[in-house]
Amino acid sequence: MPQAVPAARLAAADAQIRAGCFDCLLSAYHDYDALRTIPAAADAATAGAVRAAALLALRQNELGMADEGYLTIAKGLAGAASNIPGWLPRILDIVDALPRRGVGVARAPTSDVDLERRRRLRENRDSWSALLRDAARYDEAAAYTWLSFACDAIDTRDIARQEIFAAVETFAGAPLIVYRESLCRATEVRALAPLLTADARFVEITYSLGENFVRARKLDDAEQMFQRAYAWHPRWPTLTQTMAGVAMSAEEFDRALQLYQETLALDLRAPDALLGKVRALTYLKRNEDAIAATDELLAERWYLGDARYWRALNETQLTRYDAAWIDIEEAAKTLINAEVPKLAGIIAYRRQQLDVAIRKFTESRERNPFDCETRFYLGVVHAELRQWPETADVLTSAATCLQNAERDLTREIEELRASNDKPERKARQIAKREQQIADGRRMMATAWFDTAVAYYGLAKRDEARQYAEKVADDQQFGERARELLSRLR
Repeated sequence: MPQAVPAARLAAADAQIRAGCFDCLLSAYHDYDALRTIPAAADAATAGAVRAAALLALRQNELGMADEGYLTIAKGLAGAASNIPGWLPRILDIVDALPRRGVGVARAPTSDVDLERRRRLRENRDSWSALLRDAARYDEAAAYTWLSFACDAIDTRDIARQEIFAAVETFAGAPLIVYRESLCRATEVRALAPLLTADARFVEITYSLGENFVRARKLDDAEQMFQRAYAWHPRWPTLTQTMAGVAMSAEEFDRALQLYQETLALDLRAPDALLGKVRALTYLKRNEDAIAATDELLAERWYLGDARYWRALNETQLTRYDAAWIDIEEAAKTLINAEVPKLAGIIAYRRQQLDVAIRKFTESRERNPFDCETRFYLGVVHAELRQWPETADVLTSAATCLQNAERDLTREIEELRASNDKPERKARQIAKREQQIADGRRMMATAWFDTAVAYYGLAKRDEARQYAEKVADDQQFGERARELLSRLR
């Protein structure tokens, strides 16, 4: 009769493994660990503790949580055990080699350790695949490890999902397996949500649900899910980084900065978080701090083009144009987009290198013909060089672009006012768009006046009069526009 007690407790711990949630696995580990002191249960309990600890390590790795040492615990238990299945220590080697990730998204290597893991995965792919396929038929921990290995490892994309799932058919329907299958190369929300409904302990699912809301641009819903996940497990750098991204989208830059800093405190080698910190500091106009953060990126050789771009942008805001020019030229070597030549054009313009500015703004416009500000700057430089045909052509186009942009911003303001966003977020986003409209109107006024001057220089009196009249009452250009009109009578 006493033998039934540890047997029942072992069965209960096994059930916790199949239940699959992080807290379930943690409970199973503690139950197994307690049973190791009972001689009749010691071998099975030790194997169970190794399996549970390995699954905890794997789950934390997949979710991008802070490493709390479960794989080290599993290896220690396995190394000291005299009677556990021979395949189990080998599975620990596989868990150790799997790259760190947010679920389904492997992070690029950021250290020699990461590169070594990738090498081991490639070198052992075939033997590890065979081991896991076989063990997945009779052990839940092996089945879960197989799913993690086959769904997301770089060299296993040639294995069809149906083939992957067939290998774990023994445990079909177990929440542990359903959860991982639902995150195999894509997020199947329809399968995940019922797991959370059935077992409220499956709180890690709120992270995946939150990501799904982010993709649908439902930021408030995403934030609610992420807050629930954070309250449950705050030592989770992938979560805090994702929450920071939501805060950036909501233009809550102070909160974003705090979350990026939390991320970096938990994961010193998180290049995306460090780049996010640079961006948040820039938008907060903390230029010196932003430059210092770009130095960290450059020291690690992470995002070199982006680091140089943001460094140049902050130097420009501090009027350090010579230093900014060096950095933007370096950025252009590795970062191919419209923003780099646009900033280069602004720097060149402020250094009075007008021919260079025209070349850079033209390059930016070719890459993104829909940027009104780039068109405006290009037209202004043509005006300073008295290149009247180009001035008129570019600035009339810029003015039309700015008018269309104002219409779009006005519509966004109306949508924000009608939305269910938080009042403080709504007010901040509306204020930003109102400022963008005001800035656009100043650019439009400049474009209209310079266009009037250009047409006057081209002896096109009717066109000159048309544009001068648009700014005849403008506070900045009114006096000069009226003077120009007097010459056109």
